[in-house]
Amino acid sequence: MEFTTAVEIDDRLSLLYPHKKVGILGGTFNPLHNGHFDMAYNVKEECELDSVMLLPAGNPPHKTDVETAPANVRLRMAVLCALEPDWLTVSDLEIKREGPSYTVDTMRELTQKYKDTDFYFIIGSDSLFEMETWRNVAELFKLTRFVCVRRREHEKLATAAEAARLAEKYDAVISISRYDGLNISSSEVRKRVAEGRSIADFVPAPVEEYIHASGLYKKP
Repeated sequence: MEFTTAVEIDDRLSLLYPHKKVGILGGTFNPLHNGHFDMAYNVKEECELDSVMLLPAGNPPHKTDVETAPANVRLRMAVLCALEPDWLTVSDLEIKREGPSYTVDTMRELTQKYKDTDFYFIIGSDSLFEMETWRNVAELFKLTRFVCVRRREHEKLATAAEAARLAEKYDAVISISRYDGLNISSSEVRKRVAEGRSIADFVPAPVEEYIHASGLYKKP
């Protein structure tokens, strides 16, 4: 009599019911700009993801020195950007959480809720070099894969070397994207608004309309 092993059963089930591939782009989004949108789309295409989830931070522990718009305002801007693209979604998970928002807590909740999903957490190379300061990073590497988008200020070899070091130390899965990002920052957008300059080329149209209608980021 032949027996089917658990591994063989899992392999067959994975073919019949393949996991979804969902990217996660977290950030303060203060405000969300074209660089965020462009990064989400290009990583989705490159990694063949089913969708990308925007994850606005509630109370980001790493950005205590920046004047941040209220959480519900930043969430609303993200929702406005996701109304049209069918591949883009928004989660208010970190917005609803009280206290500092840690990525490891978010991934615990997401992996428990969506057991049929493989997550790909999208980060910039600046974050890659700071990851060992993140809370419970060893556990985090077990909960999700990472896709690193190079920033222009970080050399390709240095980024690849750091990704390899973290992979070796933590058994992490870190891919380096071919996409190297648009040279746009939220601080530049806020500065242009405060100075009364156009932001039409910097943010999606719904965000521009919302910022102007609400008077966000204007000097008192």
